Amino acid sequence: VMSQSILPTIMSGNNRHIVLFGRTGSGKTSIFDQLVGEDRLEAEVKVGVSNAKFNPIVGRCRLGHAGEVTVIDTAGLDDVNELGSEQAQRTRNIIRRADIALYVINIQEFDRDARAALQRADAWMRRNMVPYLQVFNRCDEAYAGDIAKLKLEFPDAIFISTHTPGSVSLLRTRLSQMVRALAEKENPLVPEKLIQKGDYVLMLVPDSGLIHEYEIMMELIRRGARCVIINEDDLEVTLQEVPRIDLVVAYARSFGKVRDIVPEDIPLTSYSLLYGLQGGVLEDFIEGAHAIGTLTKDSHVLIAVGDRKSEIYKEIGRIKIPRAMRRLIGEELQIDYSFGLDLPENLNQYDMVIHDTDARMSVRSVRAHVAICKEAGVPIANYGTILASLAGILDRCKQALLPEEQESE
Repeated sequence: VMSQSILPTIMSGNNRHIVLFGRTGSGKTSIFDQLVGEDRLEAEVKVGVSNAKFNPIVGRCRLGHAGEVTVIDTAGLDDVNELGSEQAQRTRNIIRRADIALYVINIQEFDRDARAALQRADAWMRRNMVPYLQVFNRCDEAYAGDIAKLKLEFPDAIFISTHTPGSVSLLRTRLSQMVRALAEKENPLVPEKLIQKGDYVLMLVPDSGLIHEYEIMMELIRRGARCVIINEDDLEVTLQEVPRIDLVVAYARSFGKVRDIVPEDIPLTSYSLLYGLQGGVLEDFIEGAHAIGTLTKDSHVLIAVGDRKSEIYKEIGRIKIPRAMRRLIGEELQIDYSFGLDLPENLNQYDMVIHDTDARMSVRSVRAHVAICKEAGVPIANYGTILASLAGILDRCKQALLPEEQESE
């Protein structure tokens, strides 16, 4: 069970996550301490064991112009493996969610076994597309000639010692560069070709009037769009009053209501689909949503929820989606739930995973879950693509966001 006080920080998409991992004795905890100083968060993130030695520890670190990041120190890989597959899997899942991972190596113990472990880690990181940095630690205890040879062999690695003044500053500088490079490569929140300067965009908000997708609105405004924010109940009247509408952004839960009101020639999408596109997983989610057509009354579906207290889960994950799917497929359809950041290990027993993704979950967390499901051979969709499919407008929504792919099919 993960501490509720730390869960929003781990899930947050507001800052980058840097995860330290490596063998016991590599000195990664010393690096963690120097990066975060006293700015630790709660160190009670349970991973299923009672010994606090194996609980990830979380802290904040400011990296100059790159801003604040969340740093997570994990248990030693050999310690975790001794505890069994469940703890090892949870540690791997923490690493999968990292924006940047630091593989810390004790240069004094870099023998044949350590080299083999590094090669395995390198292959795993590349397979899971996790950006990572090899950090050779305790270099103050090593011969200069040995360090020089390793620098030639590992030109992208960094060589430091927590006992040498300025050494960790070098690591901070490299991390700052990596974080800024990630930002430059990231997909825009609003696709370049979706709107043009001067376009009119209708943004629908629920009856409560609360809009969590402030980032999307501000990005549209920065791009020169004219945003008209309305209550869902005013959609029909507004379509008649506004001279031109170039895009409608709705909440996916309203697709069944708005699909018949918004004319076919006006692009229609949802906030969750835009977030999926930014994360580079929308096509995976669309493909997963198509799997609804393969489900039978004997199928087994998992709804993965980040926060069981969220109103979206209570309304959509708990009621709207299960009710609509059982009406379509059969009341016998079995639906399970998982909560928190980790997916269950026995994913292969499910015919589909439906992922609760929102603006609070980091892009890396979402990508990690997609990678885990693909590795298990289980289709994965999010609330937005499932609701679009159930409303019969999945292809229409895809056309709005991925017109080039649609035309090539």
